[in-house]
Amino acid sequence: MNRLVVLLGAGGSIAALIVSCSSRPNTRIGTYDSRAIAIAFGNSNEGMEFVANLHAEMTKARVAKNDSLIQHIEKTAETYQILSHLRAFSVGSVAEILEKHKAEVDLVAKEAGVQAIVSKHELIYMNAGVDTVDITLPLVRIFNASERALKWISDMPKHEPLPMLDVLLIPTEG
Repeated sequence: MNRLVVLLGAGGSIAALIVSCSSRPNTRIGTYDSRAIAIAFGNSNEGMEFVANLHAEMTKARVAKNDSLIQHIEKTAETYQILSHLRAFSVGSVAEILEKHKAEVDLVAKEAGVQAIVSKHELIYMNAGVDTVDITLPLVRIFNASERALKWISDMPKHEPLPMLDVLLIPTEG
């Protein structure tokens, strides 16, 4: 009789554990298209301010005839363009951009009810207990994207990201 009680008790515990596990909600992960964030940022006041500052620094360096500073600014501008291409046309990380807007990103996460956020291009595996929520547009809104940028972003799902090597072969303006 004692064995029967122990077996019934153990069986009930296992059943309770199974019911508990199966009734737990799935983990929700927010995903975004990093290309859309890159386009929104690049066309935002914040993104254009970086480029405008480089131009202003270059003007000062040329007036001062500071050749080493001119070379440094030219290299910075060229590298920034390459990075921008990797982000906008391939799967280059935009985490550095989003990190500067942590409070807004946190708000988007809360509104979407997600526990984590990751680029959809970096999510290489998830099990059956994970749901994804596309939060691309709420993240894009952080940058007050123009109508032109929103049009480009709306067309993105029609195009796969380019391989990074192909993007690195795109000539930079010089």
